[in-house]
Amino acid sequence: MGPGGVTVNDKTRDQLELIRLITAILTRGAQRAWLFGGWGLDARIGYVTRDHGDIEFWVNRDAALEVQRLLANAGAAVLDTQPSEEATEYDWDGVWFSTAYFDIQPDGTFIQTQGRFDDWVFPAGSFPDEPVELVVGLSVLAMSLAGMLAMKEQYPQLRNGRPWRDKDVTDIKLLRSMLEDREPGRTHPT
Repeated sequence: MGPGGVTVNDKTRDQLELIRLITAILTRGAQRAWLFGGWGLDARIGYVTRDHGDIEFWVNRDAALEVQRLLANAGAAVLDTQPSEEATEYDWDGVWFSTAYFDIQPDGTFIQTQGRFDDWVFPAGSFPDEPVELVVGLSVLAMSLAGMLAMKEQYPQLRNGRPWRDKDVTDIKLLRSMLEDREPGRTHPT
């Protein structure tokens, strides 16, 4: 059982092992990818809080093809399930993960300039260079708290967005609380 009271099951163990493997492959290949979604939030918390349906990484669009090549050469099956300008999905021995692509803007913000979500904007600092410890012995890059909060808050208002799910509402409250703890006095939009 982890510090958050979550029992780590076989699926979670397999996902953690795959995150470890992907991180090692990309590091050896001088590439970077930032966890986001549930695993990104767990990385910022520092332990596993719940079961996750998938593993999601953000990758700078300039590195997307090299990241895809490195992962495919190491054993990941590249799936043709997403618009190639937005993301790539993979299967690795039955564990599914994806890489989505961002573009850096001159003002330091990040957007996805191509595809259905080109109206998503992430604040400067959303993709920090400092790794965090997801679990003991596994350091990863993870999208910043402010980046994940912006991502969640904007989603329903995007041209192709959808309403928040219950877990999104819970994550938004947690992200706001974590940011408030790190930046006392700062308020976040509702």
